[in-house]
Amino acid sequence: MFSPEILQSLPQKLDGISQGLSLMIPELLLCVWILVGIFAELFLHGRSTKFSTSWRYFITQIGLLLAFVLAIQRMSTGMSGFASFSFFWINAGSNSINALLLFLAIVLIFVNQAQQKSFQFEEKMGFLSILGGALLVSISSHWLSIFLSIEWMSLGTYLLVGIRKDPEGSRAILPYVLFGLASTALLLYGISFVYGMTGTMHINSPDFSRGLATADPYLAGLALTLVASSLLFKLAWAPFHPWSPDVIESLPASWMTWVSTAPKIAVTFLGIRLLHFIPLSLEVPIAFLAILTLLVGNLGALGQRNSKRLLAYSSIAHGGFMAMAWLFPIQQATEVLLFYSLIYGMSTILVFYLIDEASSDSYQSNDLEKWSGLSKSRPLASLFLLIGMVALAGLPPAGSFIAKVTYFSFLWEKYQNSSQMLTLVLLVTAILTTALGIFYYLKIPYQIYFKKNAQEDRAVIWNENGNMWVYAILVVFIFGSFLAPTAIWNFLK
Repeated sequence: MFSPEILQSLPQKLDGISQGLSLMIPELLLCVWILVGIFAELFLHGRSTKFSTSWRYFITQIGLLLAFVLAIQRMSTGMSGFASFSFFWINAGSNSINALLLFLAIVLIFVNQAQQKSFQFEEKMGFLSILGGALLVSISSHWLSIFLSIEWMSLGTYLLVGIRKDPEGSRAILPYVLFGLASTALLLYGISFVYGMTGTMHINSPDFSRGLATADPYLAGLALTLVASSLLFKLAWAPFHPWSPDVIESLPASWMTWVSTAPKIAVTFLGIRLLHFIPLSLEVPIAFLAILTLLVGNLGALGQRNSKRLLAYSSIAHGGFMAMAWLFPIQQATEVLLFYSLIYGMSTILVFYLIDEASSDSYQSNDLEKWSGLSKSRPLASLFLLIGMVALAGLPPAGSFIAKVTYFSFLWEKYQNSSQMLTLVLLVTAILTTALGIFYYLKIPYQIYFKKNAQEDRAVIWNENGNMWVYAILVVFIFGSFLAPTAIWNFLK
């Protein structure tokens, strides 16, 4: 039986839980819409694959569009505050990040449907779980909500990776789940240390910063290392990256893109928020790990002969590049992360879909020759793939060129203000690895435009009579972000 004291305090506790929930309506709507999607499956069971897939797309798109409209409204009105006992902190940065995540989710689903890809129930739940977890990660300000949101996001990734039942899929899912469980344990252990030193679970509490500043530096370093190890695993930063190539190459284009973008954007923004309240100087370890990640990702991609594995290593390098924002002031970091993530997400969708359409059912360690001479038979698709590769490499006239130059300028400004030699080394490494990326990103376009097709009777790659207009829209956006970056920058801000 409940005691009278508990019953008397119940209204107050319910008020505390519901306080500020009006600020996070987009996230709550998505959570409710996941339940709607589960309920809708009761009526889709036993129906034809085409019928079920169409309704899953329709239901998912309605929910995403509603959440996106509400997120844009919240961003334009500048709504901010705390919600649910200050478990969640909604501010201008999180508003923009969540609007970006919802926008990329909408683009991905519409492209997937336009390319007539299947959409199973497990895929829908995995996709929405990653999105829901990412949205909650970006607004979390309490270690409990941070942990639960990250785990929700991870469970969606496990579900998508585990759908494929062939040897390649099994080879990818087992190490990833085991590493994921280990990272969860490290995160919990690190949170327990942080709580013991600070006496609070709220990252924006003065006790949090004061506790870390006055604690034993070795103990504080150990706690932050445990937490960082888990977060860097989600970002695939070296040396926590070995799972990424196997996982990404085992996925279809849609989920390969989603796993490579959404978790990285959310966790990078979480890192920006955490570093703002940590009183310890972490510039040296961040710069060192960023250098290591850029080298591992770019050098690893340089030696790849399999198309998907090449892109998997390049996504490691992009994750390292993206999270260099941790070295910048919080406002600058959020702005460059938004712009870079938008262009990177759109370019990744374009390239990954074009690469995946040409993938064979059986794994090939060297599949570059299949691209030879395709510029003559498939000129439009070849041009789109070339533009996508140029965008990922960060070359003009793609908007990613401006995004990378912005990172370089902020790094140079950081070095001038701090005179930290490792920051200069990171800047030089970032520039050199960007130049190095040109060589492996243009491997496939080189085969397409400068190699002759030795197999005239092979299977057709790309159907240009299909939905090339979808890729054309992505290309227009990539060029538009270069020609009118100020308009996009101001909108994101």
